[in-house]
Amino acid sequence: MYCTQCGRPASRYKIVTGGEEREVVLCPACYQALYGRPNARRCPSCGMTFEDYKRTGLLGCAKCYRYFRRELLPAVKDIQGGTAHTGKTPGKDAGENYELLLERARLRSRLEEAVRRGDDGEAQRLGDQIKGLSETIRGGRA
Repeated sequence: MYCTQCGRPASRYKIVTGGEEREVVLCPACYQALYGRPNARRCPSCGMTFEDYKRTGLLGCAKCYRYFRRELLPAVKDIQGGTAHTGKTPGKDAGENYELLLERARLRSRLEEAVRRGDDGEAQRLGDQIKGLSETIRGGRA
């Protein structure tokens, strides 16, 4: 049996691509060049190896993220500067009321909770704070 790529003595390998299993006849050098190490860890869902990711820059399926998590974390840290998603915040030109708007949203959540609990005194106090913040915010926009 000979390699379909170079004609040297070869072996049969089972590979999974696109969720389909197929057999290829390749020598060890061609197999490594095309698919990475023969006994490399493979995603159980799509069959992709981490070497495949390094070669192409693409993962094979959504489950690859979990399966190769240990290997991907350093790359993600290098590219993004960290692995914690912190969300987006407006830039400096977004206005000075941004912090006040966040505080008003927090107070509204607390108000809803107080109403659910039936704590009328707390609800009244929070309502007054929200009203004051709203007036401050409106005044800053005028």
